Amino acid sequence: MDFCNEYQMKMVALFDNEAGDDDLRSVAGHLRECLDCRAFCLDLIRIRRGTACAPLPRLSQAVGQMVLDRVRDGGADHTKVRAGCRKRFPRTGGLMRWAAVLTIGLLALTCLALNRTAKELRAKLGTAEQQVAAIHEQRQLAESEERQRKAISALYFRMAELEERVNRFSPSQRASVRSQGYEGPKTQGNL
Repeated sequence: MDFCNEYQMKMVALFDNEAGDDDLRSVAGHLRECLDCRAFCLDLIRIRRGTACAPLPRLSQAVGQMVLDRVRDGGADHTKVRAGCRKRFPRTGGLMRWAAVLTIGLLALTCLALNRTAKELRAKLGTAEQQVAAIHEQRQLAESEERQRKAISALYFRMAELEERVNRFSPSQRASVRSQGYEGPKTQGNL
């Protein structure tokens, strides 16, 4: 590939008339063998033809004369150029000012609308935060109540278990507790 790069550089030099006959012979021999360099050469030929056929840009006589006058004067007289622009485009300055004022007005209205929208969104966000806090609080209360219910039911089961143990180990006291409980209402009636 470096070998081809050298030949491509020689081709460019040939197109710029900077190479000799020896370079021409070596490039011609290489072009017979290498397809890539042949395609490169054809691309160079197309580019040269396209630029050769392209028209040269030309300045109008008025612009050319204005440039020449400016070069002669040293660029000191800018007022003539500005006056010429004003004659050609008399209303451009005023239109630009009005367009700028209109743009600023539209931007101000947009900012006001966005500010109002932002306030509304902040209010909705505050309401949503309050609702979320209330829901969170209700959930915590429900969880607390559930824990209390579980604790109470665990206490009832433990009390029932303890009562059953007491009943198993002391059958005589149980009978006496019942008899005392029965006499209790009689004494209350006597009072």
